[in-house]
Amino acid sequence: MIAERDSAAIPQTLQPIRTHLDDILVPFKHAEALAAALRLVGPHEALDFLVLAWHHAPFSAQSGSKQQRAHQRERDFWLACADALLADAFDPLNARVFDQLDSIVRASSRVEMVHALLRPALRSGKGHITQETLNLLMFSHNHRRYKSGKRQGTAPIALLTGQPLEAPWWELLPQQIHTERGVTPLALGSQDHRCPW
Repeated sequence: MIAERDSAAIPQTLQPIRTHLDDILVPFKHAEALAAALRLVGPHEALDFLVLAWHHAPFSAQSGSKQQRAHQRERDFWLACADALLADAFDPLNARVFDQLDSIVRASSRVEMVHALLRPALRSGKGHITQETLNLLMFSHNHRRYKSGKRQGTAPIALLTGQPLEAPWWELLPQQIHTERGVTPLALGSQDHRCPW
């Protein structure tokens, strides 16, 4: 429908979207596969109730007080409906469904989070951001431990690799720089101890 509009700019706008359409739809494919797998482990109606409860769970903690209470009521209502259908099987299935749904990567929220972290640095650089600066920002983001939430105390790189961090990111940074340069810290001369950024 968009392509049928009479505008010369539309084909140029749509081409990059069409090129990356498969990448854009990856989260939907993941969700479909997850839904199919969950349908094999419990009654469909109970699973639908658990999905609705999961949908309201994050909003019950993030919204303002009036909205928060409304989301809490909705979450509790759908959990009670699922509990009535599942009885003794409720707790394990509830935990499984919530864990599986939490594993879905919502790309836009991750991109927005990274963009929010980079925006102050990009704004202060006023167009003079080098690749080295971006590498430093990337390293600090990937190795900085979360301060709150269910991932508190872990870093994105630790979640990805399954290996805990040995030290804070600022202590790991010199090791990373020396590794990239192919020089071990013990072999460095005194002039190489200057801060690389």
